[in-house]
Parts: sequence; structure tokens; C-alpha cells
Amino acid sequence: MGRETLKKAEQMLALLMRWGSVICLVGLLFFVSAGVFVRFVPISSMGWADEIIEFGFAWMVFLGAAVLWRARSHFRVDVVPERLAGKKWGKGLEIFLGFLSLVFLLVFTYQGGLVALQATDRSPILEFPRTLWYMSIPISGAIMIGYTIRDLCLLFLGKFRR
Repeated sequence: MGRETLKKAEQMLALLMRWGSVICLVGLLFFVSAGVFVRFVPISSMGWADEIIEFGFAWMVFLGAAVLWRARSHFRVDVVPERLAGKKWGKGLEIFLGFLSLVFLLVFTYQGGLVALQATDRSPILEFPRTLWYMSIPISGAIMIGYTIRDLCLLFLGKFRR
């Protein structure tokens, strides 16, 4: 596979994650607003909307986390890395932090996958399998692992840019 093909695939993945998060956010806005409206103007029951809201929230959070991870925009305390930037110890610290992140994400993805695969219950009203909710964890974790490996490779090659 060529470099251009990988770059296009990565850009497509980023676009899917970003739009997936946006669609979930818009859905949440709509369903929560409709739920509040229906509570004050009882024209119909929207008990089923809570399941959609839970589903949308789970996917929005974890896809959004992967989008932020890709852009290296997650919150982090970077006083020490900023002070050591450009020095030998700075690169070593970045590599160490990258490996710590990788270990965390491996455990996160593995455990999230176990939760998703072991979920046997269904949503009460729409009767969707809960696995659909929980799969957001290992999928986003796998994506973040890929970006962490990318960052570590760039660090080792000396091409990493903040």
C-alpha cells in the first residue's frame, strides 16, 4: 500500500469520526430537546428516546476522544514536557509518555472489548443489543492505539511535531 493510499484512508477515517461525533451531538440535541418539550406538552410518549440518547452519547464521547487523540488535543499537563522540549530528556519523556499511553490504551481496548462481547442484555424498549453501545469503547481504543503508534514512530524518526 502506498503512502498516499494510507494518507487518504487516514483522512477518511478522521472525517468519519468527526462527522459521526457531530451527528451524535445533533441527535442528542434533538432528542433531549424533544424529550423536554414532550414533558411540558404531553402529546406522546418518548420513553424510547432515552435509549437513543444513551447510544448517541456513548458514540459521541468515544469517537470524539479518538478525534482529539488524532490531533493531540486531549488535555494534558505539559509543564515538564514544555521545559524539556528540544532537549535529549524531552524526547525521552515524550517516548516514555507515549508508551504509558499505549499500555493504557491496550488495557482500555481489551477490557472494553470484553465488556462489549459479554453484554447479553438488550435495551428495554427498542430491544437493541447493548453490545452496540459498548462497541464504541474497543473501536475508539483501537483507533487511538493506531495514532499512538504513529506518534511513537515519528518520535523515533525525529519527525514528531506538536
